[in-house]
Amino acid sequence: MYGTAKLKVPGGKLISVKVTYWDSIDSVQILGDFFIYPEESILEIERTLVGTSTKASEQEISSRLQSFFDGHDITLVGVTAQSIAMALKMAMK
Repeated sequence: MYGTAKLKVPGGKLISVKVTYWDSIDSVQILGDFFIYPEESILEIERTLVGTSTKASEQEISSRLQSFFDGHDITLVGVTAQSIAMALKMAMK
């Protein structure tokens, strides 16, 4: 299956998610007008999400992302782990 979603974060930026999935995420692309440093870390975030069960809750996905951010020197501006998780779940509906 394939899904897309766009989410305007209140007081923040736009997130666009494209995802291919079945029982778990096969591939994901995260785009938008937010900032992430270092820029190439977005690819690492996408790889971290591959394999995540489609049954995972928004909170579980957010926690997975936050754990990843805590273990790496990544700065997000205009979005949060929670908003990325929300957009991802929207794309899988």
